[in-house]
Amino acid sequence: MKDDQDDFTLDVSAPLADVTLPDGQHLKAQVLRRRRDRSGTWWYDLRLEVPDRVDDRSRRPSLGVRTVEICVPHPYCRAIPGEDYSSLDLPPPHERKRWRLSPAPPGDGWADAYLHRLDCASAESVGGTVTDQEALEALAGDDPTTVACPVCRPDAVLRHRP
Repeated sequence: MKDDQDDFTLDVSAPLADVTLPDGQHLKAQVLRRRRDRSGTWWYDLRLEVPDRVDDRSRRPSLGVRTVEICVPHPYCRAIPGEDYSSLDLPPPHERKRWRLSPAPPGDGWADAYLHRLDCASAESVGGTVTDQEALEALAGDDPTTVACPVCRPDAVLRHRP
């Protein structure tokens, strides 16, 4: 039987933040994600490492580590100077890759490629992801011929993009 400490792997890419517990204690936690609610409050998804008892039948209990994930609002979660939080931010809307450009199946006489939404069930995992501008350019171009997927209809959304 393995203890929790053997399974634990620290994600060094996740920045740390200072968390204030209800009793006033401060500890550091890894920030997995941050998002803003409708009222404007920032919420942080955090991963904490806490000590825990590990029971092993062949030995007596020992000290291990348990990983706990929690969600905490600002100001109970604060940035630590020197930590890089840029990995938590989404790229600007015009740089987000929201579409999949995949080659047409063999024997398809309609197009050379199809443009799909990322969550389209008919899209295969082949092909690359593209931005709104690249998707519009692919649909407008003639060589190779790219058509919008008839299932997910990305053209219905792209038609209203600036």
